[in-house]
Amino acid sequence: MRKIKIIIYAILGVALTWSAVRQGNYGMAAGIAFFVLCAIGLTWASIGQLVITWDDSGITLTKRPKPARFVPWSDLKKLKVDHLGYHIQSRQTQFRISRENMPKELLVKIREAVRANT
Repeated sequence: MRKIKIIIYAILGVALTWSAVRQGNYGMAAGIAFFVLCAIGLTWASIGQLVITWDDSGITLTKRPKPARFVPWSDLKKLKVDHLGYHIQSRQTQFRISRENMPKELLVKIREAVRANT
């Protein structure tokens, strides 16, 4: 999805920049090109993407630029499912994993931990 957004931004940016150049407005063309490059850079960056790893002791949530959070299996309290994905609540935090990105092994492990803790 990110690659598609980048391609769309690039196409729109080239079209708008080319239009401004043809009109002789070089300052506007430079401004459009700058903002399009910034939009592509922000889309390409991994800022704000949630990275989830797990082992026998618990789940580690990493969302840059914030530090990683560790959630032990014993802290998991609730698991809800809706159209956005899986919403997991623990004693100290809550987080969401989309249905497409949820590994089957992690889902089974989370369900077992929630059942054991309730």
